[in-house]
Amino acid sequence: MAWSFERVAGPFKGRSGGIAWDGRSLLISAVAEERVVRVHPETGKVEDFRRWTGRVNGIAIARDGSVYGAQEGGRRVVRFMNDGSTAPVTEYLDGRRHNQPTDVAVDSRGRVWIADAYNSQAPYGPPTAPFLEHASVLRSDPVGPGLHRLTRVTHDTFGPRALLLSADEKRLYVADGDIERGDVCQLLAYELTAEGSVGPSKSLLTFTAVDRGIEGMCLDADGNIIACAGWNKGGAGAMVYVITPQGTIIESHPAPADLPMRCAFGDSDLGSLYVTAGDGCVYRARDIGRRGWKRRGET
Repeated sequence: MAWSFERVAGPFKGRSGGIAWDGRSLLISAVAEERVVRVHPETGKVEDFRRWTGRVNGIAIARDGSVYGAQEGGRRVVRFMNDGSTAPVTEYLDGRRHNQPTDVAVDSRGRVWIADAYNSQAPYGPPTAPFLEHASVLRSDPVGPGLHRLTRVTHDTFGPRALLLSADEKRLYVADGDIERGDVCQLLAYELTAEGSVGPSKSLLTFTAVDRGIEGMCLDADGNIIACAGWNKGGAGAMVYVITPQGTIIESHPAPADLPMRCAFGDSDLGSLYVTAGDGCVYRARDIGRRGWKRRGET
């Protein structure tokens, strides 16, 4: 059966972007408004979490509750501190600055994984430092109080849009390719070592030349990938897919709006799926027969 979506917030100006459940509410990126808002789905209340965010898109919440954002406009990844300040996590690799971070994830060791989408041929954000000559997944490792070391992880990506770690953190999933630049859009999988390095990628899915591909992903309790993909311009259309770790699509559901962006499970039992979209709204599907994955020790 098709999932039934209801609107719970929006529309915000432009597309609604990154999304994360913090245990009691949703954090949503209103990218064009340059703010992250907190949405309380049961009451519909929307309040500012942060303003002037530098076009933060992807959002991740670490095990300790810290909130991280991929700052597209500022060309960096930031951490939102409890005192209301914002601290940059990473900015430079070999003297060059991020291109356009679009998504971020934090593992159990506090390492920050970054989808750095655009290369120097299609820059976005302030030209305050040289752009990287590649579009790759990067990793920021904490090496001391307030100090991080940035490392390039992938060497075969063209424009990573979204990333996701498996529950055991032994595999990295990457949605690669930007249809608007003419890339081939794929879902790639990399086996991870304990140190965080990767071997050759395996292509789990390849989309047609007119299909937008995957823009956002989350993990369900069974280890499947829930993916927001496609658009109404062509291909299979705007969809939400359930994909096995082997790359088999086992469910396909029409998205609640064109250009589905990001997704996250939420509510007290992690039994609802929330989706952001190109119309600036946030949608919820209840009772879908799936629940979100929860880290060990989380309440």
